[in-house]
Amino acid sequence: MDTVVGIVNGAFIAFISYRVWLNDRSRLKPIYWPALLFKLFSGIVLGLLYTFYYNVGDTFNYFNDGVRLADLARQDAGSYISFLWSGDESFPVWSDLIYKQPRAMFLSKITSLFCILTADNYWFIALHFSAVSFFSAWLLGKKILILVPDSRFAVAFAFFFFPSVVFWSSGVTKESLAMAALFFLCFIFLRLWANEKVTLFEWLITFLAAWMLWSLKYYYLAVFLPVAATVLMARWSFSRMMPEGLMIKVVLWCLIFIGPLLLISVLHPNFYPERFLEVVVSSYHEFLAISSAQDVIHYDTMEPTPSGIVKNIPLAIFSGLYRPFFTEARTVLQFLSATENFLLLILTATALMRFKNVVKGKHRLLIFSLMIYIIILCIFLALSTPNFGTLSRYRVGFLPFFVFLLIAENPLVTRLIKSKWPANLAP
Repeated sequence: MDTVVGIVNGAFIAFISYRVWLNDRSRLKPIYWPALLFKLFSGIVLGLLYTFYYNVGDTFNYFNDGVRLADLARQDAGSYISFLWSGDESFPVWSDLIYKQPRAMFLSKITSLFCILTADNYWFIALHFSAVSFFSAWLLGKKILILVPDSRFAVAFAFFFFPSVVFWSSGVTKESLAMAALFFLCFIFLRLWANEKVTLFEWLITFLAAWMLWSLKYYYLAVFLPVAATVLMARWSFSRMMPEGLMIKVVLWCLIFIGPLLLISVLHPNFYPERFLEVVVSSYHEFLAISSAQDVIHYDTMEPTPSGIVKNIPLAIFSGLYRPFFTEARTVLQFLSATENFLLLILTATALMRFKNVVKGKHRLLIFSLMIYIIILCIFLALSTPNFGTLSRYRVGFLPFFVFLLIAENPLVTRLIKSKWPANLAP
């Protein structure tokens, strides 16, 4: 029976993958199969990493909770459906679950659905999650390429081949489905930006993606929505009011941003103005207490006050983007992360050479807004999650966009592509 279920699941993933490839007409098509296989392979490797390296981890806890809920479904489908909708301590299965925190339990509930479909096979669930994440990224990548035709290498590398981006958004993790939701929301945003019609079905998927992202990684959505709404409103304001001068437009953008930001601040208790700073500082000290002194970012006197946070922002931005360094790496994973960060430093230095072109470019509003998203999310994550290992995983929420900005039209990358990269993948 397990063999039959495995064959059915493998055949389903292969069929969907083949149909997507067959109907694809984009200039990304040459990398489709290598990128998909890399993504699926990463989902399996993540499970192996937690099996043989960490010995314990969130991914198998989500799976084990999913198995318990799937067993409930097989025994009492009615109770299972009720638990999916409003699971609490009144259900007997509650005491058997490892995770009772809402966001973790949300993923366990989703995992339980796939447990039913795969006969409790962790590895096929990892493949399903990885495939969903890949297809969403593929949809966004093709849309970006339409908007920026010369960005094929940047899209390919940033979204499909940058190791930590692919790895930490694969397998049975919150980031896997959260990034799938975020990528789809970005796709819809670009549709609206291009004044394209969004179908009713796409709107339904959009609301589902927003709900999923909010349930898994609410802070990703809490930064994305205000920025996306501001960009669209700013574009409308610029076209109607025709403000002159770059600084005027920047100031107007910031003023518009206040509205959506205030709206988001009342949607989650952790964002209430009176609580936000305390949540950040409290999270920082919690990570500090459970982490090795060499594995965390140390800030000067973190206090839940505006001045206590602001003075640490420069270090948070730099550390969130470029640390750990080689000198701070003590494990194989940290060394790999340091290698990526060193590459990001080089790309940043060379990308600054085209700063004037960006300021004068036709996509400067989008680029400015994307930079705001990256910086805000980076600050929040680096301050509240100072552990290098955890931060390397969490920053996947902004890392593919950061890598894309650094590579697109980067003079160093452009020269390397023209001399080394296959002609069918060059810009």
